[in-house]
Amino acid sequence: MYQSNDTSRACDKDTESSTGSELLARQTAHFSPPSISCQLLNAMPSVVFILNKFHQIIFANKIFCELIGIQNPELLYGKRPGDVLACRSAIHGEYGCGSGDACRTCGALAAITSAQAGHQDVQECLLTRQDNEKIEHLTLRVWTMPITLEGETYTILSGFDISHERRRIALEKTFFHDILNLIGSIRGFAELLELNASIDLDEVSKRIQHVSQRVIDEIDTQRVLLAAEKGELQVEPQLLYSRQVLAEVVALFADQDISQNRSLELDDLAVDIPFLCDAVILRRILINMCKNALEATSPGGKVFVGVKTENQQIEFWVLNWPHIPMEVQSRIFQRDFSTKGAGRGLGTYSMKLLTQILGGEISFSSSEKDGTKFMLTLPVSEQSSYEASESKTDHSFG
Repeated sequence: MYQSNDTSRACDKDTESSTGSELLARQTAHFSPPSISCQLLNAMPSVVFILNKFHQIIFANKIFCELIGIQNPELLYGKRPGDVLACRSAIHGEYGCGSGDACRTCGALAAITSAQAGHQDVQECLLTRQDNEKIEHLTLRVWTMPITLEGETYTILSGFDISHERRRIALEKTFFHDILNLIGSIRGFAELLELNASIDLDEVSKRIQHVSQRVIDEIDTQRVLLAAEKGELQVEPQLLYSRQVLAEVVALFADQDISQNRSLELDDLAVDIPFLCDAVILRRILINMCKNALEATSPGGKVFVGVKTENQQIEFWVLNWPHIPMEVQSRIFQRDFSTKGAGRGLGTYSMKLLTQILGGEISFSSSEKDGTKFMLTLPVSEQSSYEASESKTDHSFG
């Protein structure tokens, strides 16, 4: 794959420079108007690139130029796909497209590399575009195949945006699956009441209430996420207390399947200070932080949660011990990216999205020695303390 090794990448750039514009002009001429290849590729309903051995664009079809607002495709020649698409990994890579840490797991790069080895390939590419302050998450299905023309080998790359398909799959695999299981539990309890007259009615009633609340929570999670993505989510601050917030989140996991053979424990030093925040949004973030940590923890393991305050900020944290591999860390908050298989990848993405809406920051650190720690940082206003002193109401969370 090109080129996680910076030295190799630099050598590639030197080689490209030595070829000069003359070679690039000769290559692009193969696919320039009025050639039949140009006409055919411009008639394609999907994005099509042709790349040379340096992964430089020597042709981009009409559909792609229209998508990015370029009238003259020659402005793209000699550039790499990630650079043209404003891929955030390319922007942060020392040498642009192909040199960022996340490029090691790039599906498009893997497909291009496969084509250069003489094979057709299909991969999925998670692309985060960054245009000034605007960030867009895309999931692309990329097809590549090699072609040879006048003794030179090129790569044809075609792509479709399948972001909506991935969201549908995620909805079917997680949301619908979880909802059906929960409703099935409610039906099971109802049948138990009908068949067994001696059953403890109070206990069954509590269980039905608990499962019903989880159904509401699952539906609310999807509602909040969809509204956030559309920019329609309204923030409604209320007075909360930090330790109480965490204690109630920990209690939510007490009898869930994900907590079997694992423990979620509240740190003894967790502070309890007043702050203003949207309870529903904060709840979603903290639940996802704990859920991800529990899923990553081996049976018998422990997950710790805590909260501290410093410099007019409040920091919620979740700690577990499996570390995240370096090649994965750069994609943690990317939509649809998951190491748990297809149909996942919304947890960390939603954490990032919702945290931005609250005006806070979410980050993580991970190493074999210290484990993995996710941190949610929110501002604390002086108004919070004032309202806390004036308020005599119940401050339960959610």
